[in-house]
Amino acid sequence: MDYKELIPDSENPSEDQKKNGFFIEGGKYFLEETRGRGTRKKELSNFVMQSIFHLNNGTNNSKRIIKIQRYTGEISFIEVYSSEMKHATFETFLKSIRCTFIGGTENLNLIFARLMDDENEAFYIDVLGWIPEHNIYAFADSVITQSNQVEKVNELGIITDANENKSYYLPSFGIANINDAGHDTNRLYKFRAGNLSFESWSQYYFQSFESNGIIGILFLILSVFRDIVFNQVGFFPFLFLHGDYGTGKTSFVERLLSVFGKDTIGTALNNATITALSRIVSTRLNSLFYFKEYTSDTEESAQDFILTAYDGAGRTTGVKSNDNRTQSLVIKSGIILDGNELPVEKSAVFSRMILASFEKQNFSDEQKEAFEKLKSEAEFGLGNILLEILKYRELFATNFKEAYSENLKNLKQSELSKNLRERMLNHVALLLAPAKILDDKLTFPFSFKEATLQIIDRALNQDELLKESNAVTVFWNAIAYGIRNATVNQYDEGLNNSKADFRVKYDSTGDGILQIKYPNLYPKYVSYCKSNNIKFLDKNSLKSLLTSEANKSFIRSSQQNRGSAYTDFNFGSCYQFAFQQKEKGIEVNEVELYM
Repeated sequence: MDYKELIPDSENPSEDQKKNGFFIEGGKYFLEETRGRGTRKKELSNFVMQSIFHLNNGTNNSKRIIKIQRYTGEISFIEVYSSEMKHATFETFLKSIRCTFIGGTENLNLIFARLMDDENEAFYIDVLGWIPEHNIYAFADSVITQSNQVEKVNELGIITDANENKSYYLPSFGIANINDAGHDTNRLYKFRAGNLSFESWSQYYFQSFESNGIIGILFLILSVFRDIVFNQVGFFPFLFLHGDYGTGKTSFVERLLSVFGKDTIGTALNNATITALSRIVSTRLNSLFYFKEYTSDTEESAQDFILTAYDGAGRTTGVKSNDNRTQSLVIKSGIILDGNELPVEKSAVFSRMILASFEKQNFSDEQKEAFEKLKSEAEFGLGNILLEILKYRELFATNFKEAYSENLKNLKQSELSKNLRERMLNHVALLLAPAKILDDKLTFPFSFKEATLQIIDRALNQDELLKESNAVTVFWNAIAYGIRNATVNQYDEGLNNSKADFRVKYDSTGDGILQIKYPNLYPKYVSYCKSNNIKFLDKNSLKSLLTSEANKSFIRSSQQNRGSAYTDFNFGSCYQFAFQQKEKGIEVNEVELYM
């Protein structure tokens, strides 16, 4: 159908007047009105129009693509909400293209009523990526259909899937929005098939980034199936790339983002508000987003965004409709962050991440060759990789939970990984799930065993970093430092102990108990943190962590009306912690205090 074909004048104006209440003549609307005993022709507009598509957007304020043809023959296409098809509002659209409706509201409504009889139906796709209602994967200019075929938009932005008897509207490449800069970012999300298969791409990627490449390949697959993962396990971790400039972090991400289009720049975390971050990630489903330059100065709100996004939460805003509905800006894609500082100030944030460390600045000839091949092929697009992955969506959905559970069980029994904290085990099991499920479908450049060993090694490293950065650990490190430098004083029987900060004792069974004067030690903890550029907690927050049930070394007082504190006959009011005896001292919360 040629949408730019001119709308013809009425062949029989009298018949159209009787049938429709108006007719077309000279590219304008007219009606025949009675005057006395006669009739006269009344001009209603300097244009005619056609409602080409009714766009179902899931609200009671749907949209339409309307073709406007000025009497001089110029044709324009506009995209309007149903609520904008009122005389005064619609006139604003008309005036912008040198058109006007001279008739009244009743005349305009009558014309719209007739136009609606001939319009086609299409579904408005305003979010890109996986569209669960239709089982399609949408780009700005095309969709991957249920049969895994790529269909491109026509000049209106319409795609018709003949197999499903459905039409879809992709506004960013529709002629009605051709000059709208608001769609520029979405237009980067354009399907480009490219030349590489999954096998070739993953081989080059693995050669370029080695063990980090394993993590990248598996994280990409998880992100393409993020809805399945989240619906079955209730969480989805972030991927954090840590390393100095020039170590390959940006290139690592760019070769992943190229699978989805040309939007490979990413968003600087410190230049975006929490509202902006939420809006950005809510625009695509089962895709990838890249947030750059995480630092210790990254706003608290951005850290809170990470905490809530892990569990799929987001922000809620109003939506343009007549039913007071709201729109939840939930996170439904994978997110990659990078920085040359580890996000260790908040262990709750760091523990929700999978860590990939980038340290090398000198690369082998094989790495350079593979990297250059990837870079040149990315110019043509890497969409075929996504096509191959999506072929196995149903298989992944059927087998994911079982594969994840089996991985988790094996990890808990393995000597290598059994001591990892629960969340780390979950992340390792999650990363390994695609390798287990798709091992005989996609050709991976690594074995399942190799992937397991590399990912466990990374998790162990991250677990150690978490222990070191844990607020409780930092406190005990501060005490250990003070003991070594004689700024933290031990209680000694028979001496003047007015300045004593801690006491070592044993109960009747021989178990070690460390008693501390928290008010004395808190200023020394703050001083230690400042000297080492570590963020410190306020006094009450740190005390809450030290004395919480989660801290297994803390000994809660059995004395009445003492709360968490204990009153010792010799040492006075204090807090008590269990310790393990070591050769040169004692150990509390896995931190050694040398006496």
